[in-house]
Amino acid sequence: MTYTRPVLRKRLIDRERAQIRIRSKQVGISETDFELRVIDVVARVEQAYWDLVAARQAVQVAEDGVKLGQEQLARTERQIAAGTLAPVEISLARSEFERRRDSFYATQDILTAAENNLKLLMANGRANAVWNEELVPADAETTGKPEAEELGAVVQTALAKRPELRLLSQRRTVNEIEKELNRDQLKPQVNLVAGYANSGLAGTLSTAPNPFEGQSAGIYSRLNQLSGLAGLAPVLPPVQGSLPPFLLGGYGSALSNVFTGRFPTVQVGMQFELNLRNRTAEAALAQTAIAEKRLGLERTRLEQAIDAQVRNALQGLVASRERIAAAEASAKAAEEKLNSEVRLFQTGESTNFFVLQRQNELLESRRRAVVAHLEYNKSAARLEQARGRTLETKEIRLR
Repeated sequence: MTYTRPVLRKRLIDRERAQIRIRSKQVGISETDFELRVIDVVARVEQAYWDLVAARQAVQVAEDGVKLGQEQLARTERQIAAGTLAPVEISLARSEFERRRDSFYATQDILTAAENNLKLLMANGRANAVWNEELVPADAETTGKPEAEELGAVVQTALAKRPELRLLSQRRTVNEIEKELNRDQLKPQVNLVAGYANSGLAGTLSTAPNPFEGQSAGIYSRLNQLSGLAGLAPVLPPVQGSLPPFLLGGYGSALSNVFTGRFPTVQVGMQFELNLRNRTAEAALAQTAIAEKRLGLERTRLEQAIDAQVRNALQGLVASRERIAAAEASAKAAEEKLNSEVRLFQTGESTNFFVLQRQNELLESRRRAVVAHLEYNKSAARLEQARGRTLETKEIRLR
């Protein structure tokens, strides 16, 4: 068993631990990125939906314009037939009628393009059944009618909820981990090392003569001859002793000696490694410092962009409401003027020019109302997106 304890470099962080921490943060980054993609898809679908609503309303206005032109053409024909109107008046009425028919077919093309754009976002392929269906919007105006809140409160909510800022914070955390790792790489490597080992030894006793005893055999023989001539007792070689039983045996005895711990070895020491200038670590640390500054500037830019988005959405919401009220009031007044002009025309006190002009004023007021409603719906959607509440408002949960 060997134990190594870093004292300076790698004591708190190393590449393996850094990668584990970075990977755990990247899971959150992937989830936030997925949330942003879902928000983008929802926002594009919602904008396409309101485009379709406005396109259908524009078609209805154009169709009403054709009907008004047809009615005026019929009135003109009747009065010409009755002799109360000059025949030249028919040209103006017919020309305006055909122009409105042309506008009607142009709005039909816009409606088809808006419908196909929404289908493109909804369908998962050319074989989807939605391509063969007509899309009829269920709601003509956003539900809930969001109120224009105080700017400061909305901005604070947006800064707290926007996933873009959360993604930036997660990226900054990853950069901090890399910065900590690179700073640690500049330290010298000092390790405390401790080791403990057990050895096992065993074998079979050899029957061959001891080479050390063989070297002394001649000396002992000569000495004993001289001892016999002198009447002395013979000198015997020293006894070397016997091996302990645990050293006698095969592989099993050696393995047993390992686990009984008869021959332990303990080592304690210190390892030291010094790199006077780690240019690789210095360059990596400089890159993380640059990335940190860049992320800080990116956060400042993003916060400013969010502030501008909230301001634009709130202003668009307020302006759209006023435009709706103005357009509806204008349409009501234009309709009253048209009815009055038609009565004058029927009594011979007005002309085709004035009647058609009043009709165009009415149609233009209604078109402005359609555009105002479209901008209101889009501004409401943009406000929810700016506040970071798109998924919450649509009750969408990501798993």
